[in-house]
Amino acid sequence: MNILLAFKAEPDLSMLSEADWQAAARSGTGPDRTLMRSLMGNDEQGAAELMLLARDVNPALELSAVTIGDDRALPMLRHLAALGFSRRTLLTCEEELRFSPAFVAQQLAEQVREQNAGLVLLGTQSSEGQNGQTGWLLAEMLGWPCLSSVCGLNVDGEGFIVECEDLHQRSRWSVHQPAVLRVQNHGQMALRVPGMRARLAAAKAEIEQRPCEVAAATISCLSLARHLPRRSGIIIDEPAPQAAQRLWNDYLAQRMKP
Repeated sequence: MNILLAFKAEPDLSMLSEADWQAAARSGTGPDRTLMRSLMGNDEQGAAELMLLARDVNPALELSAVTIGDDRALPMLRHLAALGFSRRTLLTCEEELRFSPAFVAQQLAEQVREQNAGLVLLGTQSSEGQNGQTGWLLAEMLGWPCLSSVCGLNVDGEGFIVECEDLHQRSRWSVHQPAVLRVQNHGQMALRVPGMRARLAAAKAEIEQRPCEVAAATISCLSLARHLPRRSGIIIDEPAPQAAQRLWNDYLAQRMKP
């Protein structure tokens, strides 16, 4: 069976300082993403590791990866090649795709059908758009069931056992048909690091590149606003002895009762 990983090469926003964010907010156009290194999202790294763990149990599984973007995604595809992903595909597109989940899902659906994938794993949402729609739209276009908050993938004969966990419950599903899995990584999954020999071999690995067939609608960022979370509070504007007494009577004394 072929398992397909769909990921997005997104900029490393942690490289921006507070001053960079303030300057981007004043400009109204957002930070310049071309100056930042690109990496795979946390959820997608967890999805790739789940696929590798499943292949460790069943070496007959074939792992593939696909992404949409520009040449900045090539290092991540070569990293996956070093880990044993047999097919790597880059759908080249210069358009802004952060606000076009339907277009992205359409391109992924074509790749799923072409590669005859039995399972598709992708992240819940990216650190940029955070719309969380791509996985659901992909499942609808394919006519497949979709499981969200996936945190585990185990081989079960000819099928898989999929574990999902959210704030309310943890569930296990037996999957014996094609499905889309939306992986959510809370830090419990880390993508393994290939050895130096595998890295050197992957430096010349073939990356299939093809242009997107349909042009995406051009949507640009019009403005950028900074959200400041604030807590409610009461300011005690009294002399120190009276302020301390009020703090004790109104707040601390009630909390320290046995």
